[in-house]
Amino acid sequence: MKKLLISVTAISLMAGCSDKGADHDGDGKITAAEVAEEMNEVTLEPGEWENTVEIVDVKIDGLPEGTPAGIMDSMKGKVTTTKSCITKEEAEEPGAQFFAAQEKNNCEVKKFDMSGGAVSSEMSCSNMGGAPGSMTMAMDGQYGPSSYDMTMNMNGGAAGMKMNISAKSSGKRIGDCPAG
Repeated sequence: MKKLLISVTAISLMAGCSDKGADHDGDGKITAAEVAEEMNEVTLEPGEWENTVEIVDVKIDGLPEGTPAGIMDSMKGKVTTTKSCITKEEAEEPGAQFFAAQEKNNCEVKKFDMSGGAVSSEMSCSNMGGAPGSMTMAMDGQYGPSSYDMTMNMNGGAAGMKMNISAKSSGKRIGDCPAG
């Protein structure tokens, strides 16, 4: 789950601006190529970035018998902070990373709109990493060349379980990439 949240945040961060969203040809379907094209319009600052994801709320129905009591409470408030390096080349063409991530995770972009520094998107993914089930992720927030703040809501389920996870994600450029 942690890797999913970080991937979704990175995908959202690396997006471009357009008043009409990513559906450039107006056919009602947003392809990875359209999102990549829009994302390549973004102005990102290369360097080391600190990315933080906080789990705000967790609701899971249908947990298997024997699941430890309080498991949902132990997830709430959990904060994960990572650092990543965005090279000059990645900052100039972030769409290539999204294209690979979308194909790998069997995701379909339902909505992708970025304008005036605001982002609103929705993706549906199924059988991610070969695991059964599906998930819909909605993200809203603000972004700029050196920072972003977003809220995420993920709904999905598998094997009789239904879950809803709300999270906050933020990131900022903290300096140059470490040498090496």
